[in-house]
Amino acid sequence: MKRIKLINRIFYCIFLLGFLLFMASGFIFSTVDEATPADKRTSVVVKPEDTRYIGDDTIEYYVKIRAGTGNNNALAFVSRHQEVEVYAGGRLIYYIKAHRSVYGTTTGTNYTIVNIPPYTTDIIVRLTNVYAGHKIRGTTFEYGDETKLIKELIAKSLPSAVLSSSIIIVGFAMIILWIFCRKKIAQTQALFYFGIFAMIIGAWALNETDIATILVENRKIGSLIGYVLLMMIPIPFMQAEKNFFQIGKSAANNILCAIYAATAVILLVCHMTGVWEFKNSVYIIHMMLVMSLVYFCTVLIKRVWVKGFDRKVKSNIIGAAALGISMIVDLIAYYKGMQQTDLIGKLGILIFIIVLGYESISEAFEKIKEGQKADFYKEMAVTDTMTGVYNRFAFEEWEQETSDYEGYSIVTFDLNNLKWCNDNLGHAAGDAYIQASARIIKEIFGRHGKCYRIGGDEFCTVINQKQKSFDIGRHVKQLRELEKYTEEELGIKDLNVQIACGYAEYDIKTDKNFEDTRSRADKRMYESKRRLKRE
Repeated sequence: MKRIKLINRIFYCIFLLGFLLFMASGFIFSTVDEATPADKRTSVVVKPEDTRYIGDDTIEYYVKIRAGTGNNNALAFVSRHQEVEVYAGGRLIYYIKAHRSVYGTTTGTNYTIVNIPPYTTDIIVRLTNVYAGHKIRGTTFEYGDETKLIKELIAKSLPSAVLSSSIIIVGFAMIILWIFCRKKIAQTQALFYFGIFAMIIGAWALNETDIATILVENRKIGSLIGYVLLMMIPIPFMQAEKNFFQIGKSAANNILCAIYAATAVILLVCHMTGVWEFKNSVYIIHMMLVMSLVYFCTVLIKRVWVKGFDRKVKSNIIGAAALGISMIVDLIAYYKGMQQTDLIGKLGILIFIIVLGYESISEAFEKIKEGQKADFYKEMAVTDTMTGVYNRFAFEEWEQETSDYEGYSIVTFDLNNLKWCNDNLGHAAGDAYIQASARIIKEIFGRHGKCYRIGGDEFCTVINQKQKSFDIGRHVKQLRELEKYTEEELGIKDLNVQIACGYAEYDIKTDKNFEDTRSRADKRMYESKRRLKRE
């Protein structure tokens, strides 16, 4: 049975992942019979005729293009934390200048598309590093129809954007699940922290795509968002692992999280004051990420040493491999100046989130099932199996747990003619009589309090009258009406259904405890019993 359930889970996961990938591929590869003038034009990679370095921070490209007659021709290239100047025929036609503010000096990473005037053949592109001392990063140029260039850019970066968005969605789903589960079961914090981690790292990955460079026009803010998101990753990641492995108090975890938080605050202040901007301190952020991954591996090794290769360890090994590869790819992409992080990096992050998220979700559902079983067995311990009402143990437990009986009252019941029914009609008829009487009592009095079977033919209902008074006369009248109906329903010849009842309210002046109240109700119940027999 367990193997079948596992196979079903694997099948559903594969089906869901396949469906998502299929839908994503539709956006990328599907085509329709639609054409525009721009589709007939082609974009080409243009190699500069000459490249010159001016000092240590400026590079100048001399680009010769085929003269166009239209107004929609454009030159596209990427600049990274650089000021940009574009000249056509010796005239400045486009520029990006850096300005100092609390948000930084950087111009960010820009996918620049410059509209080229008709009949232009000679273009000069000058890139100047905003931050002195950094290696000048070159770029490549594409020339063609502006609309075509934008379409190609979106098509190329869409897979990365889809994967990044998927990571955010998975993280959001984890947080929603945690909100629903946290009140029902303990130790679900791993779901919350994995969800936060996934949403942060997904947002960072989405911010790094070329689509983001088009949608977020202010690239200084885009760059700032990227750095801040990177600094936010280590703490929820480490807390997720701590809660996933149910590690108690951990000095190493607490110290590292405190260091990360303090470092993030210091770096942010330095950036805002211009003392040390994020572009110059980014290697410290990368060190924070590497240290958190090392912590993860250390926790994993310790777990293997203590408990061996259990299911959690195996899933974490897969996750660690995927995340490690992803981190290496992203760091290489950054330090080599790639235009955007590779799909492998984002896919590795998604695999890590899905694998560990699945384990966390599975564990949460297992705990819910365990809790449901515990509730079931607890309910069985206090429930009378024949009638479905609470048993004597439950009544005595309520008495012990309740210290203040002010406002409480009790109705006690006894079934007339049960012994005669058992002796003359059989115990099956007697059991049916008991069950039918319990249904009547619960139907009439159950909405006012809990009903208990405290003996073979004895029942009681505890009523809380703090909110409003209880009309016992009206309820007894309903009881007598249902007795007649029950006789017809049972269809047992010669059975006379009679439920004697007595009622008493707790009186703090005369009752030492609730047993005294029940005794007074019993006296009235026996009076009712004798009266019914006379009738």
